[in-house]
This record gives sequence, structure tokens and C-alpha cells, in this order.
Amino acid sequence: MLAPMTLAIAHHHGFKCAGSTFLHVLNRNWPKRVLHIEHRISDRRIHCDQVQPFLEGGAYDAVTSHLLTMPRPGQEFAHVHFGLVRDPIARLISAYKFVPEERRFGGFLQFVAAHKHHACDYHIRHLARPADSVEEGWRADPAAVPLGEPRVFIGLVERFADTMFLLERRLAKLGVTFDGSVGGRQNVGKGESPDIDDDTMAQLKEYNVEDFRLYDRVSTLLDEELAEVDANGTGRAEYQQRCAARAGKKERYLGVRPTDWTYLEN
Repeated sequence: MLAPMTLAIAHHHGFKCAGSTFLHVLNRNWPKRVLHIEHRISDRRIHCDQVQPFLEGGAYDAVTSHLLTMPRPGQEFAHVHFGLVRDPIARLISAYKFVPEERRFGGFLQFVAAHKHHACDYHIRHLARPADSVEEGWRADPAAVPLGEPRVFIGLVERFADTMFLLERRLAKLGVTFDGSVGGRQNVGKGESPDIDDDTMAQLKEYNVEDFRLYDRVSTLLDEELAEVDANGTGRAEYQQRCAARAGKKERYLGVRPTDWTYLEN
């Protein structure tokens, strides 16, 4: 039996995966009704049953978390458990540019090596259902990613417009009104990207081979769903018109500061 669908969206927020832009959209749709929940221990995964007590009383329409695992069967608490996959090397470069100098370990390759145990093949770790015997939840198991399941939707950062359009359609079928249009990106990275030679690129691809496979699978599923629900492209054209209308207006960023997040302590 499925858990009650009390929320519209559970956002499984991948680090450096357009999360700030999506959070802006969530908070615009449901002001003060988005639960941002994290753990005091920065790499401790949060399981869906740990979130359920915060949802009692119906105070929220959506939840977002960097650490939330995909639900085990029967633990779904949202109509759509949503995540975004980004080109693995682009994500690593963005993460490297984001962290302070003292956490770069002297250079990009050193940074990647230091974080390889969880930063490489990150998406299959982040979007996997947890194993009963693994508490931390950062295992690299491609088969544990619930791709294509009814209440799970995974899109691509590089195809953000297609992803948002399809998310709108999925929620509309469930009677949930959601406007996924955006006028521009939020929290765009700054600074110069590191130089990557051919040998380094080959090594990075080897480190992230399962994430690249996942990326291709997600892209194929997006194409199939678009062909099914919007074969002539009229729906996407209307979505792009709404995005263009927003692009000419300056919107105050609606993200929530870390000091205002909800934290699990144990």
C-alpha cells in the first residue's frame, strides 16, 4: 500500500544541478509551503520515513533536500519524486568552482580524487533507493535508481525546459496546478573553468561511466514522453512563451537561507 500522497513534489536536490532555479520555482508556486530539510551531518542521507512526521498537519505542498533518498516501495509521500541529472563532468567542474580554495586540494584533479568515493557517479548514488543494510545511502548501484517508475520523474539540467514542461503535464494529470516557467537561471557559477586535456577527460569519463549511462537513459525517456504528450510541439511552444514573458521581468530570488532550513539531528 502506498503512503498517503500529501505533497505535490519531493525534490531530490542534486548538488550543482540547477537546484537554486528549481527552488525558486517551487517557492513561487507555494510560498511558505515548501519544507527544506537537511541533516546536521552534511553527508548523512535522509530516508522518506524520517520526513513523514514533519508533514503531519498539511502545512506543506512540497519538500526539497540535498540528502533525501528516493523512496522505498510504499514510502512515497509525494505525487512526484523529482530529480535532475547533469552532465557529470560539467557538474564536477561546477562543484570545483563553488567550493572555497582550501577545499580544492590544489587543483581540479586533486579535488576529484579527494571526493571520488561519492562525487563520481554521483547521480546513481544520489538517486538510488537505499539498501536495507546501508545506512549512509551513497552506494553506487545503477539498478537501484527507480527510473521510469510511476511516481518518480528524473529530468536533465541540459534539457531543463523539456523537463519542466513534462513535470507540469504530469502534475496537471493529477489535478495539481504548477507553473514551471522560468525567466532565467539562478545562482549561476562564476570563475574560470579548469583546463582539461584529452587524457584527463578520458579518466573523468571512466570515473563516471554509470552516470553517463544514466544520462543517456534519461534523455531517451524524455524523448519518448515528449513524443507521446506533445508530438507537434505546441505545448512546448506555449511553455516557451511563458518563459519569454518572465525573462523580461526581474524576479527576486525566492530561495530559503540555510539558517531557515529544518535540520535532523540524528
